Amino acid sequence: MAPDRPHPRPDHPSGLRRLRVHPPGRHPAVQPPQRSGVRRLHPGRRRGADLVSTLRVATAGRSQVTDLGRYGYAHLGVQSNGAADQRSARTANVLVGNAPDAPVIEITTLIAAEFVTDERMLVAATGAVGRLLLDGAEQPACTPIVTWPGARIRLEPGTAGIRAYLGVHGSIVAETQLGSVASDRLIGCVNELHDGDDLPVRDGRVRAPLHLPLFRSGLRPLRLGNDWTLDVLPGPDADDFPRFAESAASEEFHVGAQSDHIGVRLDGATFPRTSTHEVLSRGVPLGAIEVPPSGSLIALLRGRPLTAGYPIPAVVARSSHHLLGQLRPGDSVRLRAVGVRDSLDGQLAFERELRALAERCASMFEASAVFPSCSASHAAPAA
Repeated sequence: MAPDRPHPRPDHPSGLRRLRVHPPGRHPAVQPPQRSGVRRLHPGRRRGADLVSTLRVATAGRSQVTDLGRYGYAHLGVQSNGAADQRSARTANVLVGNAPDAPVIEITTLIAAEFVTDERMLVAATGAVGRLLLDGAEQPACTPIVTWPGARIRLEPGTAGIRAYLGVHGSIVAETQLGSVASDRLIGCVNELHDGDDLPVRDGRVRAPLHLPLFRSGLRPLRLGNDWTLDVLPGPDADDFPRFAESAASEEFHVGAQSDHIGVRLDGATFPRTSTHEVLSRGVPLGAIEVPPSGSLIALLRGRPLTAGYPIPAVVARSSHHLLGQLRPGDSVRLRAVGVRDSLDGQLAFERELRALAERCASMFEASAVFPSCSASHAAPAA
């Protein structure tokens, strides 16, 4: 666990049930890989008391349904996965009146993605949004927008950042394993989207407002660029790399083309290790910066292996995890050494901003009567 994460995340339930012991290779989470966990339902089909709407995938690009990931299963070798930029994913949900950990659509914005609504829907786009178009008309990001039947939502690629998030009011229905829709091929949960897929959305119906967008959130979009600074904390092997923090701070790294959901390769200066003892495989935290034999750096993301044997001189602070998830190949990166208190202060500031946003949104939703019925589910979600 990173030194700035002394306790479990508050936005995930800790009351997980104890798992039954299953024979080797027979754990119910392990299923054959599937093409997609997206189920096809006829628009407006009723399932029990829920009314199901449909969001059609016209152009998938590189997109998937995800959430904040699965926690509590590391002892089974299951990675957390989930949204790479958790701040943007949580914000997208708050902007549409959902709980912050509800499923969202994560879009890799190197290419465009387009979706069609079958009825009125409340949506919001956050993260690395190049341009957000609704039937060809540009709309602001980080703002709740009500669509209409047949509306085409298009997210065009930008020049900075790599992941955008589309929040949709209601509950996007997708394959769920171990309490999460986050894709993980090792347990057979695949929620990648393809052209022509129909995404069922439960309880997504809204009333038509008198104006578009619904209201201005006052939220400042994520500051994007091609030059990034990541805050880092000392890692468990910092003593094996004397003056790593000072040396790395004066260097400029570039994101390598081999980066993926497992880790970001930082090409640039190499850092020789003074110790020669072998590092035994051990658990590695999100944001761990490994130094493989080549001497280059690899910053681990949410799809990382749970154990590794490379030395770790530093760990990306939690306050910079969302930036780590937005790095695209070719970007310039600098590392800045901070203390645990600095990292915690940065994260706590975001939590306060998100809660204030949730309260503002709840007030505006109530004032605009956008939801068919006012219920506890439309109150300010716990951000």
